[in-house]
Amino acid sequence: MSFKKKILWGSSTNAQQFEGGWNEGGKGLSIADVREIPDMPEDANFDEFKIAADHYHHMKEDIALYGEMGFSIYRFTIAWSRIFPNGNDKELNEEGIKFYEEMLSELEKYNIAPVVTLYAYDLPLNLLKEYNGWMSRKCIDDYLNYVKTVVTRFKGRVKFWVPFNEQNFLNLDSEYMTGYKAKNHLEIFQLEHHFNLAYAQATKLIHEIDSEAKTGGNVGTSCLYPATCNPVDVEACDKLKYKVCYNFADVYFRKTYTKRYLNNVKEYDISNVVLDGDLDIISSSEPDFLSTTYYMCSVVSAETLKDDKPMNGLKGKNPYCEANEWGWNIDPYGFKHFLMDIYHRYQLPILILENGLGHRDVLEEDGAINDDYRIEYLAKHIERMREAVEEGVEIIGYLTWSATDLYSTREGFEKRYGFVHIDKNNSFKRRKKKSFYWYKKVISSNGEDLKNL
Repeated sequence: MSFKKKILWGSSTNAQQFEGGWNEGGKGLSIADVREIPDMPEDANFDEFKIAADHYHHMKEDIALYGEMGFSIYRFTIAWSRIFPNGNDKELNEEGIKFYEEMLSELEKYNIAPVVTLYAYDLPLNLLKEYNGWMSRKCIDDYLNYVKTVVTRFKGRVKFWVPFNEQNFLNLDSEYMTGYKAKNHLEIFQLEHHFNLAYAQATKLIHEIDSEAKTGGNVGTSCLYPATCNPVDVEACDKLKYKVCYNFADVYFRKTYTKRYLNNVKEYDISNVVLDGDLDIISSSEPDFLSTTYYMCSVVSAETLKDDKPMNGLKGKNPYCEANEWGWNIDPYGFKHFLMDIYHRYQLPILILENGLGHRDVLEEDGAINDDYRIEYLAKHIERMREAVEEGVEIIGYLTWSATDLYSTREGFEKRYGFVHIDKNNSFKRRKKKSFYWYKKVISSNGEDLKNL
């Protein structure tokens, strides 16, 4: 069955995992360029991260492939340090911004609407060294100058802007997202508060510059289930939902700090963090839509919800779901449940920015990649999304993760997500996977034809 209303179909990428060209075109260093990932497998090869999928030199080829698939929408992120190499330069880097101008021109050639995320864990390194990055309010000003510059330059060419990528995970790994390792809950809150102020002002700034543009916050999450019906596990599950989702989403979409959010810092004096006028700024944000990323479900217990547990138990195993090699529970039903829950809570149309399956792909002798597991994953999630739409959820668009293979954060190219295969041997040859042709069929049928090839 087709979706009754035409939705936008496409996929997403991320500059730090996809672009490469880390020291080309006048780009400055970002925290992503010098980041050390703990427990990274030896075969992940961090040096490949700086080259990634070499989109910087294959941009036109990549977008032509997306046009061939029939994308109507594509999300990419802009590297702040490609626009302002030091983050706060007096003059922008023309060579850097022209790269994105050329990208927009290629997308326009294929009638693909761009979604632009302005920050995705890649703060210009200089700002971290100069004033500890997002720990300082100076970072808000420098970020807003960057936003103003980019949105002004691309006025009328970008319909959807997302200020930050998955900001709600900041309290799980502040060092990865900002370059600064918070020492306690107060410092985490300070980072979050500065992000929230920047987000609110960015939404207003985008509308002031381009009245036709749409903007909205981004929430990355899982569908969370209590491990048992024991009330302490149910309570733990509820707490984690607020910690990694609702506390932040309430700021983005209800424009306020709830008492539950502020309880996280009730033992601290926050008067030096939340200054006069800050709450007015937050309440003045102007979101048009809600964007989200979804990959898996998780099981939460009172035992796993502890600060010394990795990700606070966010990747707890679900015995009723299959999991991929890295323990991510595959749960299409949870996808529908999450969409229903968050839509009815905030009553904003949803733009799904990421949904996909990480897997080791096998390149056959004839060059084929038969990724039936990816097709099955996506088909089941699209079917549950269709059910959510039938039950009243408003979906703007569905974007998979990812359009092309890219460098996964901890697993490198061992863990692949794309419709297009990237050679690891530095030839960067692009090969269409079986899922490439399948998704082309899905798009042309507006989600009606989900059968495997």
